Amino acid sequence: MNDSFLSTFLNKRRSTATTLLRGPHAPLLRVVVWFMVTVWRTSVDWRSKRPLLTRTTAHFSIIALALLAALVSGVNLYLPRASASLSTAEIAAFKATYLKGEVTPSPQPVQYLAPASITRRFIPHTTIPSRLRAQVITYTVQAGDTIFDIAATFGLSPETVVWSNREALQDAPWLIQLGLELFILPVDGVYHTVMSGETVESIAEKYGVDPAVLYNEWNDLEEGELLREGQQLVVPGGRGEEIVWTPPQPQYAVAGSRYSYGVCSGQTFTGPGATGWFILPTGSSRVSGWYFRDPRNPGHIGIDYACRAGDPIYASENGVVTIAGWNGGYGILAEVSHGNGFTTRYGHLSDIIVGCGESVFQGQLLGYCGSTGYSSGAHLHFEIRYNGVPQNPQNYLP
Repeated sequence: MNDSFLSTFLNKRRSTATTLLRGPHAPLLRVVVWFMVTVWRTSVDWRSKRPLLTRTTAHFSIIALALLAALVSGVNLYLPRASASLSTAEIAAFKATYLKGEVTPSPQPVQYLAPASITRRFIPHTTIPSRLRAQVITYTVQAGDTIFDIAATFGLSPETVVWSNREALQDAPWLIQLGLELFILPVDGVYHTVMSGETVESIAEKYGVDPAVLYNEWNDLEEGELLREGQQLVVPGGRGEEIVWTPPQPQYAVAGSRYSYGVCSGQTFTGPGATGWFILPTGSSRVSGWYFRDPRNPGHIGIDYACRAGDPIYASENGVVTIAGWNGGYGILAEVSHGNGFTTRYGHLSDIIVGCGESVFQGQLLGYCGSTGYSSGAHLHFEIRYNGVPQNPQNYLP
């Protein structure tokens, strides 16, 4: 009897469960049952189920992020568009009425533009602000160049080019020649070579600037540091001596004079052929002053031979006189062309006895030692140039 009762009880329970799972709440009950069974099974062996749950959670996270991104990207931006039919008077009336808060405006239909997307404007070119050069550079004079052309190329004043190359140009810009190397500053001003005994204050006073401007990005100089001879300094805004831009006109021989002053330009001369070698213009190899490209004065493109005021100066080679007279920082200058690409220059003379176009021979008297022009004492500034390019005279002289 007991077995019959138990069998009947179990059949009733199964019938009841089947009825519940098939009733109106069947879907909800199935979910609950599935959830409870899953939890129970998972709790039985949690460690073995962890990898599955981890992967499932990661997958659901990716799906959720993708759905969120899709929802965000699907948002449209609507921009209100003001009605263009309002007159100026109506706009003024609107401001006078509504902006003062006297009347609450009734709702009006708002017009919208079509969905708009925001994009970055395409800029085909990038503007890079101009910056000053970080250092002084050198420029080699090309055929047809003038000081004004070179200055314009680098955005400088012509005066800056001359003041920065006093040794090369000797304040005579009309003597610029092909192949000559010039210092080009990053700013307008003066390029100064420090001489013995000079200080920051004395240099600043010389060029009419504040001493503080010498402590700049181009000078290897710290405040309180002593200057060294031959150090080259950019002096921004500095001003040198007034420049004469045109050469002195030749004044040909008059009564009592055997020479002419000026540049012998616009004329063709012929004379004796060169021997192919040079002699010392003072008769001595003794140097008094700077050598070629002297470390104490890197812009110096000749050699300063020692001589006393009034000592004779001789032609170093056969040729024709192409400059005779005063020429800027050279003072009284004689230039001789030797017809083979070489020319020699003899500067700071006290007097000259040859004239434009005159033929001279090696060892012939040209003039006398002096200290005219850009000079601090009697000496001969001697240059040898080949096709206009300064050469070291010591490479050619005995």
